[in-house]
Amino acid sequence: MSGETPLARDTAFGVMSNSRRRFILSTLREADAPVELMRLARGIGAQEAGTSPDDIDTAEQKRIYVSLYQTHIPTLEAAGLVEYDETERTVAPTTSVTETDRYLGPIAPVVPWPRFSGATAGVTGLALVGAALAGSAVAVPPTLVATLVVGLLTVVTAAQCLDYRRRANTRPPELR
Repeated sequence: MSGETPLARDTAFGVMSNSRRRFILSTLREADAPVELMRLARGIGAQEAGTSPDDIDTAEQKRIYVSLYQTHIPTLEAAGLVEYDETERTVAPTTSVTETDRYLGPIAPVVPWPRFSGATAGVTGLALVGAALAGSAVAVPPTLVATLVVGLLTVVTAAQCLDYRRRANTRPPELR
């Protein structure tokens, strides 16, 4: 962000206080190119009606389009988050759009991983200590216990990674 000032907290919350603006930001974050304003209007109409963008009638599209053109895009532009191309009627994110991330909380994990990982480490540590103290008096060889411990930790780590990936790829509520 060379030469740009960080997005002020009040500005970020003001911008993101409106679901249409959150929808625009989310859509632009996922797009590879500038997005047509009419496409945004159809998407917002579909999201608000709980239907497909193809099911939004022309009158509703125009009503939303006007609200985007007159209110929401200028607000986002004034905050330095988007650039509007009047000729092409497209909206593109600026590099500052990532500034909104720090004000949005992450999607909560399904499992409280720090507690679960700590409990797993504690149980496996006790199993290893128990196997070492029991020595040859136990019929289970220590290498089997160690293998089971490593296997358990691998499974827990893989599950945590999959949960993280799922949360990272979960679409924001504005795009569901």
